[in-house]
Amino acid sequence: EMPVGEAAKKVFGATGANLLYDFLVSPIALITAVLYWELSWFGILLVILPLLLIRYSYISKSQLEHANRALLNVLIKTIETRDPYTSGHSIRVSTLAGWIAEELKVASRQIEDIRTAALLHDIGKIEPTFAQIIRKPGVLTDEEYEIIRAHAVKGAELLRELTNLPDEVIRGVRNHHERFDGTGYPDKVAGLEIPLSSRIIMMCDSLDAMLSDRPYRKALSQDAVRDELDRCSSTQFDPDVVQAVIDGDIITKAVALVPKPTPEEAAMAGF
Repeated sequence: EMPVGEAAKKVFGATGANLLYDFLVSPIALITAVLYWELSWFGILLVILPLLLIRYSYISKSQLEHANRALLNVLIKTIETRDPYTSGHSIRVSTLAGWIAEELKVASRQIEDIRTAALLHDIGKIEPTFAQIIRKPGVLTDEEYEIIRAHAVKGAELLRELTNLPDEVIRGVRNHHERFDGTGYPDKVAGLEIPLSSRIIMMCDSLDAMLSDRPYRKALSQDAVRDELDRCSSTQFDPDVVQAVIDGDIITKAVALVPKPTPEEAAMAGF
């Protein structure tokens, strides 16, 4: 009882990738048929053994990736414990990034890379120098601000040295503070030269900040956030990403993700 179009999408994949994979793997089927024709069941064994080795290698690689991701999650939580107001921030940014990427009809593999880059976007703040500045009350000096700005580059360098993550993830982390008009950092790239993952993270990072309480202000209303996105479209934000946020009602979903402060936290913040 499923509509034909929906069934075709499940069989072929959202981008038709399943058809491509079937085409690429078809020589194995042909080789198997020829070997069976010539060597009977011994020919089948000649095909199965290398396939089992490939499967074992794939499983080992998958387990290593899961272990690395678990370690990176621990590092992210360690960073965020330094500031109670950013607790859970990276996970929320990662969730929002996935929703926006889906709204933009991005391929499933790239969506996963975008989620990973969003989760790790602040990992450069793991160094003790950043902890001291993050805890500092009041306004930062110019020197301290420059140190904080360096976290994007340091995060990318750390990931490149310690992981085998795709280049898309590392570039997403490095450039997540680039602005669409080219006035961001560290590379001052503009427009579509900025990796899509970075453009999405810039949006999600800002959304979570605007919708969260801070020591110096309460969270903005949804209407105020929409006005801010409209004002900053094509300057700070990619207009296509802004449109995806509006079309997908991402702001409402983002509000639901943000934890509400306890009465004690609200009293300490002066709310």
